[in-house]
Amino acid sequence: MKTKWIASREFSASPGRTLAAVSRAGRVLVTANGKPKAILIPTSEATFASDLELLDRVDLARAIAAIRREAVVRGTDALSIKEIRKEIAAARAARRRR
Repeated sequence: MKTKWIASREFSASPGRTLAAVSRAGRVLVTANGKPKAILIPTSEATFASDLELLDRVDLARAIAAIRREAVVRGTDALSIKEIRKEIAAARAARRRR
């Protein structure tokens, strides 16, 4: 699937033309100063709920990827199950003390 690129100025000047481009191209990338800012995808009354669910999955995948990157940076990606259980027990004990 091809992605059409549209500058934000063009989008704001003629949103109807941009929506028509979404229908034709399948998706449109909106840029500001040449940098990606938004992606427009086609939807309909019949598909918008499932489209939103798919976008939620994209957000979740991004969050998981960020958590994994942080674990690598902190070195917690290599913890054994015994070390994980020890961390959980310590966190629970600290919570009970509050």
